[in-house]
Amino acid sequence: MILKKGIKVYDRHIENIKDQIWINTGVSLVDNKNPEIEYFRNAYLPNTDWHKLTDLEHKQILTDIADGEMFNTLAIGFIPDSLQDLFKKFNLHECESLFDVPKKFEKDEELTKKINDTLNVFLSEKSSENNYKFHRIARSLADMQSTTFHHLGQNQFKYTGLHIDKSKLFTPHTAYKSNNRISINISIESRYLYFINLTLRQIYGMVQKKYSEKITSENIVEQFFILYPEYPVLKLEIKPYQYYIAPTDNFIHDGTTLGNKEFDITMVYVGVFDKY
Repeated sequence: MILKKGIKVYDRHIENIKDQIWINTGVSLVDNKNPEIEYFRNAYLPNTDWHKLTDLEHKQILTDIADGEMFNTLAIGFIPDSLQDLFKKFNLHECESLFDVPKKFEKDEELTKKINDTLNVFLSEKSSENNYKFHRIARSLADMQSTTFHHLGQNQFKYTGLHIDKSKLFTPHTAYKSNNRISINISIESRYLYFINLTLRQIYGMVQKKYSEKITSENIVEQFFILYPEYPVLKLEIKPYQYYIAPTDNFIHDGTTLGNKEFDITMVYVGVFDKY
């Protein structure tokens, strides 16, 4: 299928941003054959036939408008050098287990306070309302096709594949009112964001043409992929100490560490980030 106009990618002074974006030919239903990694029965993942975008496709998704709307803007940039230097002092790459990551922050209270103070200065520059809060330090294993899972208890996890976040109750028509989030890669390898460059309202319109039942925030992702499995997925590289700001309630996405050898660690805040 041809890429449609929808969510725009704004880069904050990143040279050669085109080299950090790929496109494919759509999605496939997950084949749950790996006993160690269990997915939900209706989970979809991108096809692996990635290639660079054409000039026309780049024009479809890239924008130089720095004050775009939150609901349809995906921004990427580097955190300040001073903040990078503070994170590097933690030597998070030395962690032998994902459980060791929070211990690093707990062990050095003074450095953690410096990071929090410096982070708040940076984050306040990204939020005109100064409206945000800490969400979590997300930790993922290396070489994972998907990084999003639900903990079902008793050490049981199920991965979701491509999905929309649900930070609040919304419908496909009201998802655009949701807040967005900032995710900062503080690991030593690149991580990648998969996403469909369409808002939920756009996806609703496409699904409605072929689906006669009620469309909700619970079934819209699955129905979109059933009806339009050949709609292309985009893959955006998030290099170490780069951040992205995205309306994760309002577009289909997932993270991946496929090909990596080290733990993936990201700092996540949610709120109103409207200054890219």
